[in-house]
Amino acid sequence: MSSKELHNYDIRIASNGDWYHEGTKIQRIELVKLFASVLNKRDDNKYWLTTPKEEGVIKVDDAPFVITKMDYSGETETANCWFTTNLEDKILLSKNNPLRLEFDNKENPRPYVYLFRGMEALILRQVYYEIVKYAVKDENGIYGIWSDNTFFHVEQKK
Repeated sequence: MSSKELHNYDIRIASNGDWYHEGTKIQRIELVKLFASVLNKRDDNKYWLTTPKEEGVIKVDDAPFVITKMDYSGETETANCWFTTNLEDKILLSKNNPLRLEFDNKENPRPYVYLFRGMEALILRQVYYEIVKYAVKDENGIYGIWSDNTFFHVEQKK
């Protein structure tokens, strides 16, 4: 049994990555970064703010972070794709931080990249279109990109 004090924080992360407390947007990026540093997703699929003394659940509309920018360099297997989150963290697309695609009922892609502590970032549509510019076909004719010596599909497998 945990000796931490449990809270139900009135904090919500919107699908665009904005953080809200009691319905008001948190404007200070430093405060958002502080909260994000203690955020994790547990096996219960809930998002928790956890400190040594207390912890509590917060609401996340989609993913807690969004990818706002990408930098792509190199060619084929030697290429690297770096993502930047809305909190200015840099993430290399790799086996440790893989790309995951979901598709809505109209077959529109919703791409995510795994970050850390069980959490992902939603890749914004304009960044996804930039990724697709670098896509090449694999041996099965499915488009993807290379990063960190790994091939990541950017379209639904046929």
